[in-house]
Amino acid sequence: MAQAVEEWYKQMPIITRSYLTAAIVTTVGCSLEIISPYNLYLNPNLVVRQYEFWRLITNFLYFRKMGNSNFI
Repeated sequence: MAQAVEEWYKQMPIITRSYLTAAIVTTVGCSLEIISPYNLYLNPNLVVRQYEFWRLITNFLYFRKMGNSNFI
């Protein structure tokens, strides 16, 4: 089973694989409270005035915290 997942992952195009990996890392990081979602959302004032350019990309990577409470 693990070999099938690994093969599936390796056969993805590089852009899709990179996006999937970044989205999973960002979402898991927020779920484990390593990263705050408030550091990821798009705020044009912070991008322009404080040069926080990562906000242009990270807002597309975070979906929401994972857990059982999301399914209720």
